[in-house]
Amino acid sequence: MLTTVLLRRLFLSIPTILGVATLAFVLGHLSPGDPAIAAMGLDLEGHSSVEPGELERVRTELGLDKPIIVQYFQWLGKALQGDLGRSFVSTSEVSDLVFDALPTTMLLLLMTMSSAAVIGIALGIISAVYRGRAGDYIARMIAIIGVSTPTFWFAIILILLFAFLIPILPVTGSIDEHGFSAMILPTAAIALHPAALIARMMRSSMLEVLSQDMVRTATAKGLSRWRVFMVHALRNAINPVITVIGFQFANLMGGAVAVEFIFSLPGLGSLLIEGIYEKDILVMQGAVLVIGVAFALSNLVVDLLYMVIDPRIRI
Repeated sequence: MLTTVLLRRLFLSIPTILGVATLAFVLGHLSPGDPAIAAMGLDLEGHSSVEPGELERVRTELGLDKPIIVQYFQWLGKALQGDLGRSFVSTSEVSDLVFDALPTTMLLLLMTMSSAAVIGIALGIISAVYRGRAGDYIARMIAIIGVSTPTFWFAIILILLFAFLIPILPVTGSIDEHGFSAMILPTAAIALHPAALIARMMRSSMLEVLSQDMVRTATAKGLSRWRVFMVHALRNAINPVITVIGFQFANLMGGAVAVEFIFSLPGLGSLLIEGIYEKDILVMQGAVLVIGVAFALSNLVVDLLYMVIDPRIRI
């Protein structure tokens, strides 16, 4: 059953990935600037000092003189084979640049989502169990603050706090320079918003389950309060939360782009911004394509987790 669903979901993910690839290609070519000028190491104003023949020669070498539809299918065909081309600026393989940056981004997302899930589920349970009491009000206030706070703004606040007031954590740099402590502030900056959303969903779902007859029956049979909440209620309340976690994991890619740049982490986000700044369209397209594939795969994992946690969905 799991194999059949896996194959079906993989097949349904193909249009999504193709759509992301097409969008990445179109955005790369619609962005302002001339890739040929960037490949020559010049800024946007530097083309005035270049002979027209030299500029056309560079465009021909890069394949930019071909019709846009031809460029698209050539790039897509190579991408399907794992060849994302060469950077116009550094001449490095784009696939090498992407996969060198990918581990940092994936580690950041895994740490972020793990932290957000643990904190969000805990806050949601506390808010539901202690409904109408101090614990509920505190948890709900934290969730409201988390939902309302922009990720980039919170990242800047963390930098100001730990760069000047409490300088105990690195505010810029990579894992190679500072170890895992370099990931603490970026993780905190991105985790606040999804943790708040998970907490609100966990509270609503838990309150709904706690009002059902099965909970009252389990309580009437003498089961402990902890067992009723953590075994019977939590397992039935967790499915909607898994959906939120899955979509937030995919959406975190957007937050990672800004946060990696702010904290100078050498991940996909920094690579994408660098590609946009340098008009390196193949780097831009490669980074966006990998982010789109990660989005599709995360949705696939969520569907499979549904069936593992709740066997009724398999039917």
